[in-house]
Amino acid sequence: MMSEHIREDYKTGRIVLNEKELVEISFALLILRLFQPEFYFIGMVFILFGGSLLGISMLRRRHNIDVLDQSKPFKTAGKYVVITGLISMFTYVTLLVMIFQNVLELIG
Repeated sequence: MMSEHIREDYKTGRIVLNEKELVEISFALLILRLFQPEFYFIGMVFILFGGSLLGISMLRRRHNIDVLDQSKPFKTAGKYVVITGLISMFTYVTLLVMIFQNVLELIG
């Protein structure tokens, strides 16, 4: 019963991560396609963000294959959460810097 619950949570987590990566990359392609060339750098930031999330989820899946093995102790995904948080913060700071640079160009 418990392993079935863990298995379902594991599948749900994989689906959510895959959807998040695809949404980020799709959003980047939308920016690259619809907006003026000045916004291409924003699209590139989102492509890098989505690609890094894809890489993190692939590493996490590769290292957590034995999550249902009862003989091994359960390990949380703490380091992957920290890496994802750092990459997200770096992405948002980069976007804020780009926005402020454009605002300063418009003002000055």
